[in-house]
Amino acid sequence: MAAIVETKENLIDELLQTHYYKAGYEEIKNTYLTICKQVGLRLVSIDDGYSEIFAEKPHMTVLAKIIEQNPKESSIDFYISAEYLFGNKKKAFALLETIYKNLEKVYELKGLGLHK
Repeated sequence: MAAIVETKENLIDELLQTHYYKAGYEEIKNTYLTICKQVGLRLVSIDDGYSEIFAEKPHMTVLAKIIEQNPKESSIDFYISAEYLFGNKKKAFALLETIYKNLEKVYELKGLGLHK
């Protein structure tokens, strides 16, 4: 059975809240694509019209949604489906933490769930 982990504005857990960064869409997208390679995610598709990036690795699919709030602020949300024998959610949470830590090495975190 697959575990679904989704980030959005109004959740209590800070890890699952929408993250906002001081950077434009293209900057966040390019950094996220680099992170995907580092963590072993294979790029399946990029849809700039919908601001979505779909990637996968064995037993896990990741849909990232990057929204440019203005030219100097973008948010990123994830929809992760993990299908492991044990630790589905744990592995999805670990991936989220890794992605956020790598983004924060490059861009300033503006806040979490800013537009509730």
